[in-house]
Parts: sequence; structure tokens; C-alpha cells
Amino acid sequence: MKRLICLILAMLLLSGCGVFGERIKDPVTFYYIRSDYQKDMASVIASETREASGHRDDLPYLLALYSMGPSKEELRSPFLPTTQILPTEHTAAGIVLSLSEVPDSMADAEYTLASACLALTCMELTNASQITVVCGDRSVTINTENLMLFETGHERQREEMK
Repeated sequence: MKRLICLILAMLLLSGCGVFGERIKDPVTFYYIRSDYQKDMASVIASETREASGHRDDLPYLLALYSMGPSKEELRSPFLPTTQILPTEHTAAGIVLSLSEVPDSMADAEYTLASACLALTCMELTNASQITVVCGDRSVTINTENLMLFETGHERQREEMK
């Protein structure tokens, strides 16, 4: 019995199904708000890499995955867990995303920050240069030409300036 269990474990590890050192085969980058960003306003948005095998070009699926929130404890989702994100228009130049709901108590600055996280995510998932996030009478358009992002860390350093 022990030999059988060892043989099964060895087969799993050799086939790449092992848990230790497993690489992400088809990564996507999602952007979320840091949970403690009030302490350090210089570092408000952070990225998280997730697995997207078989769904790399399926924007509705990836947005639903994004809506589930981050897996890292130091990050938090910018929207309610019940908020649905629907791409309503998708052209080569830009994407319009409609949100099903945001709290009425969400201040304009919070909405803009949440929209920036979503826009950065969509810019990573697609080659769109402009993202518009709409919910009711609120609308924020973020363009790569007027977006400035300084991300520090060992994963990447990126700077986009006008």
C-alpha cells in the first residue's frame, strides 16, 4: 500500500501536477487596492498574478475572476463582491465596462481609484488604450496617454507618462 501511494505521488510530481514550485502557465495580472493604503499613499494600487489557462482571451470570464477579489491578504477588491462587470463595448481603441452596482456611499475619489484598478487590469488583459467604467450616472475614462503609474517591487517597474 505504501509503495502504491509513493508511486502515485511520484507520478503526480513528475507530471507537473505537484504543488511545490508549480509555475503559473498562463498568467494574467489583476490590479487591486492595497488594504493599508491610507498608511502609505505612495503605494495605493498593487498587482497580483493569477492563472488563466484556456481563458486568456475570454474577457467576460477574466472580469468575473477579477470580481472574486484578490488572493493576497494585503490587497482588497475595489468593488462589492456582488458587483458584476460587463464589457458593453469593445473596440480596438477602447472598452466600455458597465458595473451592476456600487454603493451610494462610495465617494467620487474612491470610485475613480476603483476604476483605475479595473482599467489597469483591462489594459493588461487586452491591448485597449482607453477604458471607460460606467455605473448609473457615474463615468470615468482612463487613457494610457494620461495615466501615470509607478509600481515598485521586484516583479516589475513600470512607468507610463504623458
